[in-house]
Formats: sequence, structure tokens, C-alpha cells
Amino acid sequence: MRLPPGLSCDRPLPELVLEQVRDGVGVLDMRGRIKWMNAALERMIGYSLDEVAGHNPEEFLLPPERRRPPEMLATFRYDPDTTLFRRYRVAEHMRRDGTRYWNQQTHALIDLGPDPDDKLVVVACRDITDQVRTEAALHQAKDELEHAAFHDDLTGLANRKRLSTYMRSEAVCDFLRKGQIGVLQIDLDKFKEVNDTLGHAAGDATLRHVADGLRRNAGPDDLVCRTGGDEFLLICARVASQEALMARAELVLNDISRPLEWQDQKIMIGISIGASMPVSDTVTGEALIQQADQALYSAKAGGRGHVAFYSEAMGRRYRAQQELATDLRRAVEENQFEVFLQPQLRLADDAITGCEALIRWRHPEKGLLSPGHFLEEARRSQLLADIDYISMTLSLDALKALDDAGHRDMTLSLNVSSPILADENYPGMLDWALQSRGLAPSRICVEILETTILDGGDIDVVAAVERLRKLGVQVALDDFGTGYAGLAHMSAFEIDAIKLDFSMVRRLGDDPRTRVITRSIIRLCRLLGMEVVAEGVETTEQLDILRRAGCPCIQGYGLARPMPVTDLIAWLDAHLPLGSPLCFPARSDAAPPIAPTAHAR
Repeated sequence: MRLPPGLSCDRPLPELVLEQVRDGVGVLDMRGRIKWMNAALERMIGYSLDEVAGHNPEEFLLPPERRRPPEMLATFRYDPDTTLFRRYRVAEHMRRDGTRYWNQQTHALIDLGPDPDDKLVVVACRDITDQVRTEAALHQAKDELEHAAFHDDLTGLANRKRLSTYMRSEAVCDFLRKGQIGVLQIDLDKFKEVNDTLGHAAGDATLRHVADGLRRNAGPDDLVCRTGGDEFLLICARVASQEALMARAELVLNDISRPLEWQDQKIMIGISIGASMPVSDTVTGEALIQQADQALYSAKAGGRGHVAFYSEAMGRRYRAQQELATDLRRAVEENQFEVFLQPQLRLADDAITGCEALIRWRHPEKGLLSPGHFLEEARRSQLLADIDYISMTLSLDALKALDDAGHRDMTLSLNVSSPILADENYPGMLDWALQSRGLAPSRICVEILETTILDGGDIDVVAAVERLRKLGVQVALDDFGTGYAGLAHMSAFEIDAIKLDFSMVRRLGDDPRTRVITRSIIRLCRLLGMEVVAEGVETTEQLDILRRAGCPCIQGYGLARPMPVTDLIAWLDAHLPLGSPLCFPARSDAAPPIAPTAHAR
């Protein structure tokens, strides 16, 4: 190659180029021995040409664990027909100082004559360590992102996305067709109590404990998932029978139920398990998980801490529950509810002084349903507050109708659930509803169940009661005497009245102890300035006992059943004033009491 006109140099141009390029260039003979290399290659490997000339680079460039023995190098020769001369080669090499780097090489053949030894090999070398490390970091980041997308951060278990992929896999579909797969749905019992009493760190430790227990009991083809806050799944592949699946479930139950040592404390862990297996080759993985979930619900309803296997009866109950939930949501949207009123009698002068509002559902197909048929599902579906607000509106409309009919001094009792009691806006909504109808707050009594006080979770019941009493409404403790610490609640909360549960009233005629307890409660309430309303009064005997005990007020089937406001107006017009002395029909003529459920009498 000639220099451009006007330029001169005392060295050949190719030699100058090879000295200036940043890539290393070496020349080797066909036996792989170094003949020449440029300055860039000397800097790359840390050796000078004088030190390595005549040596095969593998003697010092390859890491020790990858070097071939000297006898193999002694017989080495390049093969001109190999693909080595038509592609890039990347290898990890080692510099003189021991540091390792990634070397990208290209090989070219120079033919200087007919003799095989007249051929030389030119090797171009480039240090691509930074590029390799960057690519490795990108691959690692990609792997970590993929892992995070398919796994739970806290426990490292598979998540719902990984579960979905697994259940659609060909292997799982084959297990489903053969009926050789089982599902265990695991849920912690009272996990919220661990978080509330020991803190979220203890809760996290508990979840990891459960995850570890599931891993120990999982086979190589199984999948362990965390599907929710305290919900887990173990998909068991190659399960031969229901007995084998239940045996695995018992192992899981016993393993996880061992106490967890955490910060010098023992955390007692309980779990419930629902199990399912395919009953036919058409059952899908999603259906199998749903069945295990239904079995889990049955296990928890049966007392927690055990295993339940899915049955068709469970499936029927689940479908009925789902249908009820759908109907109930529609009922809230379309306002299919009505309010029935049950009058209350003041015993001092046998006067009707008020009534209790009781919600009813006018189902388009099943007719009129009492709360016992739908309140539990309303709680599960988180519709209780909606129903309470509907009940409040209908009840105050009914009270206004009583006023318009001339019964202006009646009071009204409203039942409230935990969700509405926790709603700080409820007193304001109630106040607005009263003002818009021209009703005085003093005519309203809000009834709170004892179970709400005990099981209300995060509800500050004291604050909720104070908000209501500041509004000017009365507050009553409902279902008093049903087995909870009622006397303690009387002193802990500023309440205006208690309602003796019908289960106590029902025993008055037959149980002397109940009569003594009832008289004592009434006397205590009188000393505290609290009203007492006895519920479920059905017989003249019960009425006489309560009258002698000084009970201020009663309600029950003996007096009147709950009825629509139009019927109550007609009843009041027909029966007031009541005869004296007041007597109830014989027990055989009275209707049986309604089961004691929230909002149901």
C-alpha cells in the first residue's frame, strides 16, 4: 500500500496501522506458536513479544482449570478447513496479573507458499469484558423480573400468575385427564390476631413459616403458591387416590401447626385445609381449585383446624350461596326491601309507646324473606352497610307515616351492623334523614348487638356510641343475656337501655334461676337509670312475671307480630286503648318465635 502524494514515512504503512489500532493483533504459525504481535495485544495480555514468542497462547492465556496438557499442545495444528476461520470466537482469558477478561477473536489464514508451513494465522483480539458483564447484568435483571412476575416477594412461592401458567401446562392437563392431581387450599386460622397482637413482622414470619412447611411437603412435580394475604395452595401431582391426598393434607396440617419460635415468643399457628380431586376427566384445573376453596369454607365453618374434602353437597351449597349473593346485590340495587314494625308495650300503663323496625326482603321469586335467610350472606358480600342505610330510610319513612296517621308519640328502634357502626358518617346521615322528615332524634333508639362489641374488629365502639348519643338518639344493647359479658358492657359503654333476649324470656316460666337473674337485671338497670325491653314475650305467664319484676317495656308475638306500617296503623286504630288487665292468647295460639339472628325477631 502506497502513501498519498506529498506524504512520506520511513516505515511501511501496514506496520504503522497495526501499531496504532486498539485491537490486539497476533501472528501465529500453523502449530499455534506466536510469531508476532502488536503493542495493543501486549498491553491486553500483559506479556511482551520477546517473552512469549514461540509459545502457544494456551500455555498462559487460558485459566489454569481449562488448560490442555503440554503433550496435547505439542501435537496441535490449525485445520484450514475448520469453521474457526469463518466465525467469531469468545473465550475467557487470563492476563499476566491474574485478572480475567473476555476475549473476542477472529482468525484469518495467510498463504505465503505451497508448503503447509508457509501458512500463517492472523488473530485479531478485542477485550469485550464490559460488554459481557453488561449483558450478564441485563440477563440477571431479566431473570429477576421474570421471577418477581411469577413469585411472591415475601415467601418466594409461586403467585397466581405462575399458578395459571402451571395449570395450563400439558403435564398438568395430562394429570387432570388421568385423575392423578389434587389441590389443597390452605388458610390460616385467626391470622389477623397475630398481626394485631404481635405486629406485622410476626405476621410475616408466620407466613414464611407456612411457606416453609408447604415446601417440605411438596413433591418435585408439585406447585406451592401464595394466592392471597394468608391463603396458600399446594397442587399435588401424581396423587393416586383421595386417601393419599388426605394423608398429604394431614402431614401439612401437623407440620405447619407446630409452634413458631419468634423473638423469644411462641406463635401458635392453626390452619384449615380444603381438598379436592377430579371426579371425571373433564374437570378443569380452575374448577378443581374452586372445589378446594368450597371445601376450605366447610372446614372453617366446622370449627377450623382440620381438613375437609370436597363433595357434591358442598358444591350445591356453594352454588346456592352464589345465587343468593347475586340476588342480594340485585336486591340492593333495585331496593327490594321492606320494613316491618313490631309494637312495644309500656307495662306501667299498658300503652303502645314505640316499635322496632325489622328489615324484610321481598324476593321476586321466593317471596318475603326474614333476615335469617340473607344477613350472613350480606356480611360475606359486604352489603350490610348498604342494607342498613336502606333500612334506616324505610324505617324513618314509616315513623313519619305513623305521625301523619295521628300516632305522634311513638319511638322507633333501629338495628345497626358493625360496618355501619364503624362509619363515621352514619350519625350525620341519620341526623339529616331525621331533619328532612321533621323527626326528633330523641324518638330514635339505635340497637347494638353484644356480638358487635366483641367481634367488631377495629371498630371503636365507645367512640361510635358517643357519636350517636351526641346526636341525641338513644342507644340500646341488643340481645342482652345471650351468653356474653353483658354486665361488663353495661358499665363500659354509655348506653340508655338493654333488650332482654327472647332466650331468657322463654325460660321465665320454667326456670327459677332465670327469674331471679331477670329480676336482678331489671333492678340494676333501674338503679343505673336504664330502660329495659323484654323481647319475645308470648304468654300471659311471661307477661305477669315481667310485670311483677318491674320490667318497663315488652314486645313479642303475644302482643303482635311484626307488620307493615299500614297494617300497624290499622292495628293501633283497632286496639287502642288496650284492655286492662292485658292478657295474651294461650301458647298454642301464639306463633313460634323466630330464630335469634341479627336484625331478626
